[in-house]
This record gives sequence, C-alpha cells and structure tokens, in this order.
Amino acid sequence: MSSAESTSITYDFAFDDGTAFHFEVPLQGWVETPQSREQPLPAWTELATDICTNCPLAGTGRKYCPAAVDLHAAAAKFRTIASYQRARVSVVVGHRTYVSECDMNTGLRSLFGLYMALSGCPITSRLRPLALRHLPFASMNETLSRVVSHYLLKQYFVMKSGGTPDWELKELMALYDALDLVSSAFVSRVGHASERDSNLNAICDFATFSRVYVMALDELLKEDKELFLKGF
Repeated sequence: MSSAESTSITYDFAFDDGTAFHFEVPLQGWVETPQSREQPLPAWTELATDICTNCPLAGTGRKYCPAAVDLHAAAAKFRTIASYQRARVSVVVGHRTYVSECDMNTGLRSLFGLYMALSGCPITSRLRPLALRHLPFASMNETLSRVVSHYLLKQYFVMKSGGTPDWELKELMALYDALDLVSSAFVSRVGHASERDSNLNAICDFATFSRVYVMALDELLKEDKELFLKGF
C-alpha cells in the first residue's frame, strides 16, 4: 500500500531511558469542528496568538490555527526534551519503514514539517503533495530536488490543461517567502509550549530551510545542472 492509499503516517520515538512516543499523522486535512480534536485546546493554538503576518484566515471567524492544532499534541510531548537528545526514530510511510538514530533537531523537524504540510493552513498545505510522498530525515539537497521536481511536474500539468506554466519558478520563490513568514511566527507560537529547546529548534530548522530556498535556490540548482544535463 502506498502512502496515498494509507490513512496515516506513523512516527515512533524510542529513547534510551525507555521513554517512547507514538504519533499517527492523518493524511486527510483538518476541519474545525468541536468533535475534530480533543478539548480544550491550549491557548497558543488560537489563531490570534502570534498570528502570522500573512495569515489568509485572519478575519474569517476561525478560532484556531489549523497547523498549531495539529502540532500541539506532539509539542506537548517534547516540551521538556533538549534538542541534543537522541532517539531511535521509526517512520512508516505506506509499505516502507525508515529508521534513524538521530537527535531531536532531525527527528522533530521531519515530524513537524509533515504536520504543517498536511494541516488546514492555506499556506503550508501547498506542500501537501510532498507530504503524501513523505521522505523522513531528508537532507537539504534531497528536499530541494523533491520540491523543484514536484513543482515542475505541476507546471507540466498546468501546460497540458491550457494554462501558463511557471518554468522560471517565480511562484515557488513566492511560496517560500510566505513559508518563511509562517515559520518565523511559529517560533514565537511554539515557544508557549516549550520548556527546553527541541520544539523551538525543530521549527527554527524548518524556517532555516525556507530561508535557504529563498536566498540561494538558483545557486543550489546550479550544483545539479551538469548532473541533470548529462542524464535522461
């Protein structure tokens, strides 16, 4: 079964002291109803708390930030854990299982990024196609290749549908500008749910990825130019 045919992606964190955390990240989007999540939700999940400056939901009457609601249970688990702590992290995506002995910067960045991409946030959910083909523990170059290839595939479909494709990646750059603003706001938001630095560093790493793409996408792509020109 592929991830697209599954109902969730699972993450298991096993620490040396015997502590274990299990998360099932649902692949369907979140709909804000009283029955959709346990109540009460923490105050930091409310939309008005440290709201993103570019939030499309501002003024819509929504009470909660969808990405914060999806993150809050995981953030609560890791609120007292330091980012340098290591764990055995197992991730099940469809019929594949990925395992890594890693610190919380790596493990949580991967988990939090997945939650945000699958949430009901209109900005982060634009990464949903990547999340449905989730690659845990991805490096910067792996993530870059996946982002650009998925985006260019979308442009192919746009062209075949009679639209105007964005072969110059201008809208992709604009998306990462928007993601950078979201990530910056989430550092403050998640700070309300953190006593140690694992949550904050995971969000900071997510923000760093966004900033690198915005500032250096063209330069990073040049490194792969010769490889791809000689391939296929």
